Amino acid sequence: MPTLPGNWLKEGKKVILMDADMGMANLDVILGVRPRYTLYHVIEGRKDVAGVITSVTDKLKLVAGGSGIAHLADLEGERREQILQQLAGLRKYADVLLIDTGAGLSPNVIGFLQYADEVLLVSTPEPTAMADAYGIVKALASEEPFPRVSVVVNRCASAKEAFGVSSRLKTVASQFLEVEVFYKGFILEDESVSKAVRAQKPYAKLYPETKASLCLSKIVDSYAKPVHLKKKKFQFGFFQSLFSLFARER
Repeated sequence: MPTLPGNWLKEGKKVILMDADMGMANLDVILGVRPRYTLYHVIEGRKDVAGVITSVTDKLKLVAGGSGIAHLADLEGERREQILQQLAGLRKYADVLLIDTGAGLSPNVIGFLQYADEVLLVSTPEPTAMADAYGIVKALASEEPFPRVSVVVNRCASAKEAFGVSSRLKTVASQFLEVEVFYKGFILEDESVSKAVRAQKPYAKLYPETKASLCLSKIVDSYAKPVHLKKKKFQFGFFQSLFSLFARER
């Protein structure tokens, strides 16, 4: 579940959240909105990406994905490329664009990640989740250029546990793939997150003083500092970058 918009909204930034979990999209449910149009209409050629933007709040907009539509999960390369090219047009509508991809190594996921200036891997301490994160890094390492990849350890018991997990991922990526993975921070296990999901509200907004929200604030604050990113096909607003948020193991 994407968790970053709440803090950027408090800073007055305009945020677009794009649900790119093709076929299994659910951000509209989490945010408690009912979009009239989704990426399904874009793929069918009935709308462009800008035409399916749904307002959640004055500062937060959503580009919803299609849910329960099997063929969305495996788009043909040409159609996927057309959608990705349209993302450049979203720069006029927001300062920050977050893309939430599905789990796994499908062509859809890799396609969106390749267009990102920064890939944020959100994983948990479980070995299976970390193996999946390494799989994403390995897939991206074979592409050119390699984007900036950062990891956030979610649902951890302590800062020490998170640091140990991230260190292992950084080490194997450096040793076997010869690429650098950055440690972005951690989010402690917190029951308020589940409560917020049931309430269909961002937990950082609903429970701003809980453990998870305070951890999240530190991660968002780190993005206020200038970061050198390799120049990609287009730049985007506030951070001059396009973020792709890789959903944690569900």
